[in-house]
Amino acid sequence: MTKDREVVEKIVDETIDTLVDKLHDLTTDYMFEYGEYTESNDEFVNDHTMYRELVIKEMYKRLTDTGIYTVHGQSDPEKF
Repeated sequence: MTKDREVVEKIVDETIDTLVDKLHDLTTDYMFEYGEYTESNDEFVNDHTMYRELVIKEMYKRLTDTGIYTVHGQSDPEKF
């Protein structure tokens, strides 16, 4: 069954937007909960960027190490 390219792109785009928003919100929440931050100053912004990058790298590692990143044996989205 061939998927309508517009539908596939919309689903992927909306999912990514949601994940990015959640990543930002959760990183902020956890920094205030577990870190020693009391305000959103320059240090907070710099650390927030660092934590987001680390989370993205770890997420990629976990997805690719477990094979979750592949669909039907393919890791190239163009082949879906």
